[in-house]
Amino acid sequence: DGHDGPWSTFALGFGNPPQFVRVLISTTCPQPWAVDPLGCTPNDPPNCVSNRGNRFNTNASSTWQEKGLYELDQELNLGYTGNGNFGLDSLTLGYPGSGAITLDHQIVATIAAKDFYLATWGIAPRPTNLTSNSNAVTFAANNSYQSVLSTLRHDNQIPSLSYAYTAGARYRLNQVSASLTLGGYDASRFHPSNVTHNFADDNSRDLVVGIQSIAILGSAVTLLPNPILSFVDATVSHIWLPLQACQAFETAFGIEHDAQSDLYLVNETTHQALVTRNASLVFTIGSDRTSTDVVNITLPYASFDLQVTTAYPNVRNATRYFPLRRAANDTQYTLGRTFLQEAYLVADYERSKFSIDQCRFVEEPADIRAVLPPNATNRTEGPTSTPRQSTRGLSRGVIAAIVVVSTLFLLLLSTALFLRWRKKRRVLQSGGSEPKQSDHSPSAELSDIQNLDALECELHGEAMPPPELHGIPIGPLEMDGGVAVAEMSSTDGKAER
Repeated sequence: DGHDGPWSTFALGFGNPPQFVRVLISTTCPQPWAVDPLGCTPNDPPNCVSNRGNRFNTNASSTWQEKGLYELDQELNLGYTGNGNFGLDSLTLGYPGSGAITLDHQIVATIAAKDFYLATWGIAPRPTNLTSNSNAVTFAANNSYQSVLSTLRHDNQIPSLSYAYTAGARYRLNQVSASLTLGGYDASRFHPSNVTHNFADDNSRDLVVGIQSIAILGSAVTLLPNPILSFVDATVSHIWLPLQACQAFETAFGIEHDAQSDLYLVNETTHQALVTRNASLVFTIGSDRTSTDVVNITLPYASFDLQVTTAYPNVRNATRYFPLRRAANDTQYTLGRTFLQEAYLVADYERSKFSIDQCRFVEEPADIRAVLPPNATNRTEGPTSTPRQSTRGLSRGVIAAIVVVSTLFLLLLSTALFLRWRKKRRVLQSGGSEPKQSDHSPSAELSDIQNLDALECELHGEAMPPPELHGIPIGPLEMDGGVAVAEMSSTDGKAER
């Protein structure tokens, strides 16, 4: 999906009955946004609605409570603009017929502006404050409009205010989809480095890292003249770097900047040369410009081999492009979705820490683990200690997981809890104890975890005795994004934003 991807998307149902749309993840925005019917006009091509991931008609929802039209307060530093029609409504996480979780009275918005071409699922946990005197969306500590993540945490449906995300990589294996885990992470998806970063003071730009260098793997060529601080933001597609760095890229790869679209458009001759060369870039990431604890994230050329359609502003012909942007100043330095194809992000908002590690691409079952809150009991203390699974103290729900696969199925909560309960009972009845788990934490600072059983498709639909487990914290929700549509070619979509 998308006019500058293709990108792996997720499914959200807006309203009652739910109207399902395909969404990209935003790690910056705290609200879900759907495309408004006004987002596609008679002047747009007939496939505009499909290209934008479908739309949400608030008039067709019996539970819509309109709050008004407000300016979108996202990506202003990058020149993005637009308004949203905000309101409260039901929100369903996953496709119909899958046992998807539905949240009532959730703050959502519909958008018509095409700066945000696809619908967006904002997973940042900040509350939303709609300021009527300025028609602006702001964020306040004491606000009644909770984010999706905060609602799930408040309702004890995830064990902590945390998430993990990677954007997926269509060029890996059999088109690896995006992965989103709420309240935990998937240990099978990354190589742990034990490097963590503190949140920045600005809570609207909290995921800031130091890019200490960018180098071509196996070469002495460096592409970043000086270390910089950069914001990690899945909302946007591109990597925004200083002009000098962009010029170094131009020299190293033979790409040319197109002033009209402000993109690096790639013709077929250049593309074939880049594919043949198949260079990989190594981003050295630390907490700041000089920290000695660093992690290297390697991006192959395939992660930069993207396509842009004529739905993108000022692009006359669909073509390949290199997702690098010239930053006007240091507020624009951004590591966007391109970077997160090969990087796995874990953000823990109860400890104000996050980690970024190299993705791992293997065909094996998910290894879902919960990030427990700081005050969790019966956990092993210490920054480098091995987390252990206790047979007492922790609720059964904490050591269970719901796996939500947005394109295929949403496994029922009852299945997860029952299978975990039944397994524990069998182990204890046999006279044994539950096995200790190996340490596969994303970082020393985020090591307060419990290992979880990854649920498989065939477990769907089993029943469970419900009463005694109601109202307890459960394990993390994992959502696998849909595989990017292979047929999403350069001829799809011609709406201008």
